Amino acid sequence: MESLFLATPSDVAKAVRSGRAAKKLSQAELATRAHVGRRFIVDLEAGHPRAELGKVLNVLEALDIHALALPSPPVTQRLEDVDLTKVIERFA
Repeated sequence: MESLFLATPSDVAKAVRSGRAAKKLSQAELATRAHVGRRFIVDLEAGHPRAELGKVLNVLEALDIHALALPSPPVTQRLEDVDLTKVIERFA
């Protein structure tokens, strides 16, 4: 799965859909693995903005998706211009 910035509910939705597809899991199977209800997975994949953070983290863990908190680039710098490898190396 490609690296994604998880900055919005839509970003999380895309990551979950992509991760679930890569693992060939149904929504029900993912829900069972993450100890959440299937409805939660449906809402999360739809980008529902009020998803409970603890449950979101359970879903990401069930998909082996690890979130990394990185500082935002300076306003003068475009996100596309950030060298993620260098940023990650500073925190490793």
